[in-house]
Amino acid sequence: MSKAPCNPSWFHTILHSILHPLVRASARVIAYLYPDAKRWQHRFNGGVYPQYHKSLSLQHPIKETLIPKQLILPIKLSAHQKIDLKVSVGDSVQKNQLLMAASKANKHGVIVPIHAPTSGIITAIKHTPLTHPSGLDALSIILEPDGKNQSLENALNINGQPPGEPQALKTILLNAGIVGLGGAGFPTYAKIPATQGQIQTLIINGAECEPFITCDDLLMQTQAAEVIQGAIMVAHALGTPKIVCAIESNKPAAIQAISHAAQHTIVTVQEVETVYPMGGEKQLLQELTGIEIPAKTHAIDSGLLVFNVATCAAIFKAVTQGEPLTQRLVTVTGLGLKIPYNMHALIGTPFSDLTELAQPKTPINYPLIMGGPMMGFKVKTNQVPVIKTTNCILANPPEPEQLTMPCIRCGECMEACPINLLPQQLFWHSQAHEFEKVEKLNVFDCIECGCCSYVCPSRIPLVQYYRHAKSAIKEQHAEQQAVELAKQRHEFRLARIEREKQERDARLKAKKEAVKQRKANAPEKSQPSKKSSATAAARAAAAKRAAASQKATGSSNTSQPSRASAREKAIETAKKQAAAQVGSKNTTNKDPNKNSKATAAKKAAAMAAAKRRAKQNQEHTDQEASTVPSSTQAPNSESNPKAPQAPTSAEEKRKKAIEAAKKRAAERKARQTQQETH
Repeated sequence: MSKAPCNPSWFHTILHSILHPLVRASARVIAYLYPDAKRWQHRFNGGVYPQYHKSLSLQHPIKETLIPKQLILPIKLSAHQKIDLKVSVGDSVQKNQLLMAASKANKHGVIVPIHAPTSGIITAIKHTPLTHPSGLDALSIILEPDGKNQSLENALNINGQPPGEPQALKTILLNAGIVGLGGAGFPTYAKIPATQGQIQTLIINGAECEPFITCDDLLMQTQAAEVIQGAIMVAHALGTPKIVCAIESNKPAAIQAISHAAQHTIVTVQEVETVYPMGGEKQLLQELTGIEIPAKTHAIDSGLLVFNVATCAAIFKAVTQGEPLTQRLVTVTGLGLKIPYNMHALIGTPFSDLTELAQPKTPINYPLIMGGPMMGFKVKTNQVPVIKTTNCILANPPEPEQLTMPCIRCGECMEACPINLLPQQLFWHSQAHEFEKVEKLNVFDCIECGCCSYVCPSRIPLVQYYRHAKSAIKEQHAEQQAVELAKQRHEFRLARIEREKQERDARLKAKKEAVKQRKANAPEKSQPSKKSSATAAARAAAAKRAAASQKATGSSNTSQPSRASAREKAIETAKKQAAAQVGSKNTTNKDPNKNSKATAAKKAAAMAAAKRRAKQNQEHTDQEASTVPSSTQAPNSESNPKAPQAPTSAEEKRKKAIEAAKKRAAERKARQTQQETH
């Protein structure tokens, strides 16, 4: 996408060079009568003029680097990113040695390596509180220095020559672990474009606008050549023709040092107005170039690139000496310290160790602040370590809290907002949890500079409301993304099921078509098969009818054997029972008098059982007999219904069965009597 060139047109150049100085001079005069006229001296909207305390730390020279008893090196992880630890507990390390790097399995991510700030022993790898407003814990490498400070020379294995292309520079910056040292902490290698010609102007940000911080001021005074040369190396690799170093007007010594180092180079030093937040990227770019960066875009999209002075110095050391980022200049100041100072502090040094060197006026039993009073935050514990974005440790004793009053709609917050937002409406909707309206009011363009809270007469912590709204909106977006992902997965599942169903139907249809095709190709074979199946069915039906007729005709012939068979079974059963009774009598014959009653009872039971079996047999035979005449004599009865009935053989058979049963009973009784007598 094409962007407007970063250099202003000749008309804007004339306006900026002629009219703007006149406006600034007029604003200084009018400001005595109308204080808000100070804001006419700069191009961006709003801004405030807090009370500055830079002289507290500027009046002391830079202190010698402190080697503490313990260094805490937190590992900042991104979501779903993996790391590759190069050391374990008990290992001895040297200064500049690589301790942690991003895993090669990460496809994306902005994890930068961590190097040992000094030599020593790895005593632990555990979770410690982060130097972050959340106060959450994170995995950290604990290093116990040995005091020898033995270092690896050229730890990055560079040849000392400035890189001639962006990719070579990006590789060096990645291996060195350099991030933006102005406060944001975004990895520098990810900020640089991959091709030449995209950046038209490189900006060196020396506008240190926080009221207490002086580390950039002293860095420009003491290492001006490193700052300038580092910026020139970046411009050379990116093919950038112009470099501008912007410094606030309240730093005359830094302006002089940088101007001297920039002689006979492509670097131009430009003094800017002392106003907060002049150090903001978008505010500084608008002040220097007149270009207002559109919302949801970056400076690189407009052909501009901004680096902090400390970042430029770190780039120079990495490119020329192969030295990774293991220390940085930190301001230790505040109204609660007797001797504020600046120091090249090792990354991982606890805050409490540095504040003790400044001789606190009272015991520091209150939370320290990382950063300045405008954008800084209170740390969870004073033992948190210095990290790469720690530019200041502020020790201001807590002031009595002032009561928060209702908003009076004065509009001062709107006049002070450098982004030209509507802080009052953002506050109302944030307080009511109307986050959709907050997002429509461009809350994510807020840089959280604190100007609105600074000028609010009701002492409303507006920035805290905006931070909460941002977090809530991010959570809502994350939930919506999760819901959308689940919806897509569900729709994909339904589509897959439908596709598989269609494939099955297509296969079944193809199979049926193939069967039909085979039948159509072989009609002669299919016809005999149908005839044979019909013949087999006819044969089965004929066999079934023959079996039924045979059963009907054979029932009369088989009735007599069946009746005889039933009588024979009854006789055999009676004989077995009688034999069993005889056996039991033999076993109990030793005491006949004693068992006489039991014997009589058994006889009576046997007689009753015999009678019941005889009766059952008789009923069974009667039923069979009644069935046979009805089937055999049916034609006679139909032809001559008045003919007399012949005497049935069933009565005779019943009499014979009764006589046979009586005879068997008499025989059993005789045998029993005979056995008893013997």
